[in-house]
Amino acid sequence: MKDSYFDGGLLQLIGYRILGALVTALTLGICLPWAYTMLYRWEAKHTVIGRQRLVFDGTAAGLFGQWIKWLLLTIITLGIYGLWVGIKLKKWRIAHTHVEPGPYSYDKIGQESWFDGGLLQLIGYHILGTLVTALTLGICLPWAYTMVYNWEIKHTIINGRRLVFDGSAVGLFGQWIKWLLLTIITLGIYGLWVGIKLKKWKVSHTYMVM
Repeated sequence: MKDSYFDGGLLQLIGYRILGALVTALTLGICLPWAYTMLYRWEAKHTVIGRQRLVFDGTAAGLFGQWIKWLLLTIITLGIYGLWVGIKLKKWRIAHTHVEPGPYSYDKIGQESWFDGGLLQLIGYHILGTLVTALTLGICLPWAYTMVYNWEIKHTIINGRRLVFDGSAVGLFGQWIKWLLLTIITLGIYGLWVGIKLKKWKVSHTYMVM
């Protein structure tokens, strides 16, 4: 049972991002956690994995407390702790992401969600992907994306069930060429849709281990 898809739209995403940016700017950055949680909630409710729609229950207040702690640790360590903030944010987000109750949901003991990937692995994959992409003049960018996606998804557990990614660089390369040609033909306009098309492709190749 796969049936995974993302049904969010570009205009909604743009609207939420503009709103989040405006509120963050008007509050001098204080409401950045609110902007993050707003986007996380929108993305989760438009994500279906294995016929199971996701739901995000994190709050801006809860993230704000973590944000202050990470900021203080970054200041104390003269910026070094800042390297871990991205992973910490990812772990917090996944911990608050679950399967929406429904006919395809699974009741299990210990339905926690968590992310068990580490910073050094992530840095290593990003460096490798960047090097390979640069050395091939961008041709292997789809390979770099799929490599990082595979690592990210295999370290994600939702409601006690580990996710699996079966997308391939060859499959993404075909899509990438199509998106590139459409972007050129439309004088760059189609490029606005590439991010969401990439998200849809990623989710369509993601499923949960039984």
